[in-house]
Amino acid sequence: MSERGIIKTVGLLIKTGETFIPLVCQTDLTFDRTRDVIKSVTKCGTKKQPNPSPDYEVSGTAEVLLGDGEEFTTKASEAKVDELFRNATEFEWQIGPLSGTPVPGDITYAGKGFFSDLSTSYPTEENATFDFTLAVVGDYTQEEEPSEP
Repeated sequence: MSERGIIKTVGLLIKTGETFIPLVCQTDLTFDRTRDVIKSVTKCGTKKQPNPSPDYEVSGTAEVLLGDGEEFTTKASEAKVDELFRNATEFEWQIGPLSGTPVPGDITYAGKGFFSDLSTSYPTEENATFDFTLAVVGDYTQEEEPSEP
């Protein structure tokens, strides 16, 4: 693991054009992987085995920013996520360094998916935020950036 720290530098990047761009001001990110257990009971006892079809989803929170500056051409705003959600657009995604450039020891996850849930909150005393869920389509890949020799 690199010394730069994982929590503040890793996030969700989406590809809706030519390049991957991060969501604006991410504050939280979770990559859930679940697999149901198939349970069969016989006279010989109970047997458990893994379901061959796991379920994957990425969820998180980011801040809502308004404007039209450079921030909105190099990062995906809540408006962009809303557009993808409303159009049920499938896209490529990555979980990795927000810089887009992994360093030795970084692990990057990648796949395809679509936004299945979007909730925007406008509290009076705090920054506006949006919560999202990305449903992963098919499987995903995991790559570790090799260490320097």
